Amino acid sequence: MVSIGNDSKVMSEIVTAFVRNRGAVLLTQPADSEHDRWDGLSALSEGDSVTLAAQARRIVRGATGLSSLTLAYAGESFTVGEGGERTIHPVLFDTPTREIGDLEGVEAVEWVPPTAIRDRETVPGLWAAYEQVAPSPTTIAADTVHGAAALSIRALGVLRDRAAVVDEFEELVETALELQDARPSMAVLENRLNRVMSGADRSPQAVHDRAIEEIGAALDADATAAATAADRLDGPIATLSWSGTVRDALAELGEPVTVAESRPDREGIDHAESLASEGVDVTVTTDAALPAVLSDREFGAVLVGADTILPNGDIVNKVGTRMLALAADRADVPVYVVAARDKVATDDTFHSEEGPAAAVYDGEASIGVRNPIFDLTPGDHVTGVLTEDGLLDQRGISVVAAQHRSNAEWVDAL
Repeated sequence: MVSIGNDSKVMSEIVTAFVRNRGAVLLTQPADSEHDRWDGLSALSEGDSVTLAAQARRIVRGATGLSSLTLAYAGESFTVGEGGERTIHPVLFDTPTREIGDLEGVEAVEWVPPTAIRDRETVPGLWAAYEQVAPSPTTIAADTVHGAAALSIRALGVLRDRAAVVDEFEELVETALELQDARPSMAVLENRLNRVMSGADRSPQAVHDRAIEEIGAALDADATAAATAADRLDGPIATLSWSGTVRDALAELGEPVTVAESRPDREGIDHAESLASEGVDVTVTTDAALPAVLSDREFGAVLVGADTILPNGDIVNKVGTRMLALAADRADVPVYVVAARDKVATDDTFHSEEGPAAAVYDGEASIGVRNPIFDLTPGDHVTGVLTEDGLLDQRGISVVAAQHRSNAEWVDAL
């Protein structure tokens, strides 16, 4: 990592990398900083010969030793002026660990909520750099790769960040409702946002602090649900698409896994590669082939995530889940859903979403296109729902739905 001085009189091109884990980002305080200003991980840009994301990845790996980095967002570059102009190129990575070595030339490091940047003396433009890569209702609405649990954490981060900059509680109401509308098919966003808004006093500071608490609790619930599934299952597993909770369960289980690629975005490939990096024996197949594979090989279970669990027990998940569940029933293979209780919806409405038509067909012929993102799997094709509190039966699902409806009453009280 290169320390960037604060008195440069020439235009500097700086790559600033943020590393995020459990909703917190890594801040560093260079040892030779004249003003003890906090920073992310920054260095002079290498120029156009290398992409900014690649430069940022090298900066982070070289400084921290972190090798497992997932690009979250590369923001728009912007220029700040303080003793000479500098152009900042911000990039955000996610990492599954906070285990870093001693950073050369760094006096102190801290993992803090990003909003802590506003309360510290930092290098010029650090908060503005974070805002360029922070999640937003727009990026959450457009995200077809990450699962509902991950997007709910990002939604909580949006609410937290917004609470740090507004003066009135009413301004957060608009943000919370906009976030819920961004992905109506994902009940977990609504439920976790409702718990913050209903449980906090009517002040931005209270919402900010409650959102931080909820991020930690939500991540713990997802991890515990994954552990529940790993303890319950045995034998080779079939799955499809991407789910962080499924991924963690299968990595812990360590049994062979067959993953359907999940067209058109092929997020199943990312799932397979992630499991393979953990040493799991992984096979990838096409969506259409997975039912046939299920019938001619021995499987201990099908394990899928859920974007939403309806109070009647039906499962909303990535399209292809229904077909897989039907094939599993024919092959006498049990089907389990792993999800936190927060994925239980308040009512039985199925909110369908359509992906871009061009992802399926972009030719010139007059052809109608359907590109559903989710499908609905009847609850009677699901053996059980595995949560942070163990196996959830139909009565348990109904009780959880009632609890979530209670948390949603803050909207009616407006």
